[in-house]
Amino acid sequence: MLSPGTVLDDRFKVLDFLGAGSFGVVYRAQQLVFGEGLREVALKLFDSASLTPTTMQELFSDAVTLIRLQEETPRPEVSRHMIQVYDLGVLRTPAQRAFMSMKLVPGKRTLETAVRRFRDAGGMPLETALGFLRQLLVPLAWMHTLDDPVVHGDLKPDNVLLSGPSDLVVVTDFGLAAPVLLGTAGGEIHYQAPETLLGQPGGPPSDIYGVGLIWYEMLTGRNPFMSVEPENGATDQASVIRALQQARKWPIRAAEPTDRPGWEQRIPPASEINEELRDHPQLESMLNRCLAYLASQRYGTARALLDDLDQYVARGKVTVHLPPSAAPEVGNLKLLAKTPASLVEDSRNLLAQGRAAEALLQAEGALRQNPKLLDALLATARAHAKMGQLAKARETCARAQGLAPRDPQVLLAMADVLEAEGNAGLARALRQQASTQRR
Repeated sequence: MLSPGTVLDDRFKVLDFLGAGSFGVVYRAQQLVFGEGLREVALKLFDSASLTPTTMQELFSDAVTLIRLQEETPRPEVSRHMIQVYDLGVLRTPAQRAFMSMKLVPGKRTLETAVRRFRDAGGMPLETALGFLRQLLVPLAWMHTLDDPVVHGDLKPDNVLLSGPSDLVVVTDFGLAAPVLLGTAGGEIHYQAPETLLGQPGGPPSDIYGVGLIWYEMLTGRNPFMSVEPENGATDQASVIRALQQARKWPIRAAEPTDRPGWEQRIPPASEINEELRDHPQLESMLNRCLAYLASQRYGTARALLDDLDQYVARGKVTVHLPPSAAPEVGNLKLLAKTPASLVEDSRNLLAQGRAAEALLQAEGALRQNPKLLDALLATARAHAKMGQLAKARETCARAQGLAPRDPQVLLAMADVLEAEGNAGLARALRQQASTQRR
């Protein structure tokens, strides 16, 4: 620990201690030029027993990547959400230490601070969480869609700073940021994707997994894997990583009567904890997609997730709380009441989550607005079938068939109803007929 007032190489004067991690320590410092104070900075001093060309390259390769990113980004709406690196190198006195100086974000507040604030309440309000999420996605979306995509690799709430009274999100600690070709593995293990816990190179979908865990934690106040422990009480890191990796395979599902309290191997749906999310099944489906075990089943990039989020905000009954300095990024979003098509999509998402009764309510809401909407009729029929209301399901299919007797989608819905009745053979024949009509 360095005392306030310590001067390093006549370049930095230590003001106070900000924090520490596995890399070393961070101080608030004053940058000096010819003995005069130029500006206050966040000064990161790395732990290193010996500085060699190899260790220097390992320490600074990621910082150089970040500096290059900042040089390449043409848009202020991206750069304002990324920590700015001023300088890096080696300080010789009072001891040899590698350093990196960055823009100082005052306040010592992070997204973890905000999560803690709402933890006892069972998570953040939906609109607040979406505001933080959208700001987090802006720089990642840009990084993931570069000609040579770049991943962050160490996303967690403590690496997301909150700047100023309006809580502008600033992503920091690109400690593993690297071109995808180099790959990433490591970082805070509780926020790592399954593949990087296995030691495999990560890509944009690995960042998406970290985003999903942060989003889940904002909405519920907890990380679903924070209480995972290795078998037999092992405490070594390898055992912890194995336990976390296995836990990533848990399904996202509601509690079942056979579950033993505290032992159920599941990820509770976020809407089970945050009731506000129950009115937005499409958002929950986006969240669940981020947390898919297989990288191929997640969003491919943060850009894809951001686009889906913005489209939902533009047409759904939800707003996003953004600080004034971030508001221009959203564009001219006009918030509308949910359309029949949006209600049908809600119904489909609810049905996929096993919430048939809620799916039926959404589909019936769409039919009240448009009684002849074919997709709403089919969604209603499928919900009735899932609930065992087979007579109502057949009646609704008949109404749909009257509107579009040759539509393959009607045949597929009828096949689902027949399958629910136990008539698998006829259901299979109808699906084949629908496939032929499509061709």
